[in-house]
Amino acid sequence: MGRRKLVEDDELLAVAREVFVEQGIAASTREIARRAGISEAVIYQRHPTKTHLFFAAMVPPASNVEDLLSAPANGLSVVEQLEGIALGMMGYFRKVMPILMTLVSHPAFDLETFAQRHPDSPFGRMHLGLHRYLESQRERGRIAAENVGPAALTLFAALHSLAFLERLGVHGGKFDEAIIRAMVRSLWAGLAPDA
Repeated sequence: MGRRKLVEDDELLAVAREVFVEQGIAASTREIARRAGISEAVIYQRHPTKTHLFFAAMVPPASNVEDLLSAPANGLSVVEQLEGIALGMMGYFRKVMPILMTLVSHPAFDLETFAQRHPDSPFGRMHLGLHRYLESQRERGRIAAENVGPAALTLFAALHSLAFLERLGVHGGKFDEAIIRAMVRSLWAGLAPDA
């Protein structure tokens, strides 16, 4: 029976992610090892290159997308449900934006390759889940648009962009919840069935 690892792989990746987010792609494996309490040799036993470690560490953390998109229907209108979904998505984007900005700054980053390696990413599931939610509301006659795909993409992209702008310091680094609700209501104006 082998010795137990002093630092589990997911712990090492969490430390590496923290260091890369703080220091960018130039962060040293020496600093990562120091913070993890291991030697650099241990890092290279698990990850053959610093680039390999970087891409393993910078996978956005999981999100319970299903819970996020299962807006409570207890008496809420579709637009109220969408506001709740949007606020939950915004919370996730805020959490992962520092990771994403660091990830895409790596010269070897390629979205298509990254997506193939991580087909079950929260982003893909979130966009697809939002599309399915809107489609289910359309089938119930609660949304007038025949094709809800553009609306799902618009909301997803707008929230992602807001989180990016916050990271850049726009609006003091945080958009007010009222702005997010107003965005949803603007989108809803194009989806709502005629009264």
